[in-house]
Amino acid sequence: MEKRHKILVTRELSEQQLQLANDVGLDVIVDPAIRFEFRKEWSSIVRSIEEAKAPIFAFTSQNGVMGLQKLMEHGYTPPDGVVFYAVGEKTASALQSLGFAAVVPELSYGEHLGEMIAADLAKTGLNDATLFHFCGNRRREEMRQTLEKHDVDVKDLVVYDTILNRMSMNGEEVQGVLFYSPSAVEAYRKSGGFRSDKKPELFAIGHTTAQELSIESGRNVHISPKTNTEDFLKFTAKVLNETGN
Repeated sequence: MEKRHKILVTRELSEQQLQLANDVGLDVIVDPAIRFEFRKEWSSIVRSIEEAKAPIFAFTSQNGVMGLQKLMEHGYTPPDGVVFYAVGEKTASALQSLGFAAVVPELSYGEHLGEMIAADLAKTGLNDATLFHFCGNRRREEMRQTLEKHDVDVKDLVVYDTILNRMSMNGEEVQGVLFYSPSAVEAYRKSGGFRSDKKPELFAIGHTTAQELSIESGRNVHISPKTNTEDFLKFTAKVLNETGN
């Protein structure tokens, strides 16, 4: 009989994703680490974009794309010719569902995206461009720092707030914990997750989350080869089968 593994997932999963987890031998406990609240007032965002001579849009999360969608629902239409950049295939797919094709770096790092944008601007000679980052209040600074190093004008458009949840930590022993963001790592830490004597395997959806998780835990972190939940779950099952947990 195939061995099953109990895992804690720090975000909600769809019914299809839960079924996939079951199919690959994972018994899932869902305990969301964070929640999101989107801004209600959008006029300042529109004004900031319209004042720019050559706007460029960058997205490092699907929530950033959701912010653009809500902005469009309030009557805004991005100007023709705007170049879209996105970290991760899911973020790019979310943009595509709105009708926008995004340039995506090979690696899912904000810093790597910053280098790509700076290189593209250097090629085009677009010196008066303004990069608008659709982001949350707990954004990381790597992309901004990289772009500013190349003298690129960057403006953060805070379209949502990330709020840390108090996780229940219901005492059930799990063999793995899955994290989707540095904020989820912080919520887990503040909820006492790393103080437990039990040492489940730690999994991260991407490199930025893995860096934060490694720092907080001081332990080895398994990084999903692709930044989507389906591959993340399959990867988790494979690792847990190989480690014998």
